[in-house]
Amino acid sequence: MLKKFLPIVAVAVAATPAHAVLQIAFDVNGATFACVDNTGCDLNPAIGTLELADQTLGGVTVNGSITASMSGGFNFLNTSSLSVINNTASAVPITTTFGDTGFVGPVHVVQLSGSGTWQSAIGSNLALTYAADAANAQGANFAGDMPGTILTTFSSTASTVVQSFALNAFHPFAAAGPYSMTESASGVLTAGGQLLNRGQTMVASPIPEPSTWAMMLAGFVALAWAASRKGLRAA
Repeated sequence: MLKKFLPIVAVAVAATPAHAVLQIAFDVNGATFACVDNTGCDLNPAIGTLELADQTLGGVTVNGSITASMSGGFNFLNTSSLSVINNTASAVPITTTFGDTGFVGPVHVVQLSGSGTWQSAIGSNLALTYAADAANAQGANFAGDMPGTILTTFSSTASTVVQSFALNAFHPFAAAGPYSMTESASGVLTAGGQLLNRGQTMVASPIPEPSTWAMMLAGFVALAWAASRKGLRAA
């Protein structure tokens, strides 16, 4: 399956535009793979949703991998995988990165979330990293490529047979115009270890323009005036 994807992906990545591109990149024990939204490796025809077929890379099987983004009044970048399973007899280093550009500003804060479950993976570790760039540079050109400012890195190490982890945080980030967001998950998966239901999300909503605030304030004043007039007439 992987051999089928690689020639297509090499062409797709070479043709990547400078902006507004959702893409992902993997590095599993030195074996690499990349995919760009709406190219041959993407199973979902919708722009802004990148879905991969189940596949094995470097002895690690990734099932149910999907990444999505949206820009406008509500900006988000999220990614998830149902399971990541190490089929080898040794620990394997893994790095996966997901990025998109052209999110709508201005913004002043980004909400971050991430979670997952370790199963039979004692000693495995994972770092969830989130970055944003006010210069709108494309991330995930390769595994570990995260332009701009690192907002947060959250780490988890499996110490029991079954163990879950979660992150929920807010981080300040200022961008007046279009900006990019990038997420990454990197660590080591022990022999036979499994990482289940891994998910990461970044969400940012544009700050209303001054004219919008003025219109909202005027609306509140009008409502208050109407309510007071109604009260006077009732009296």
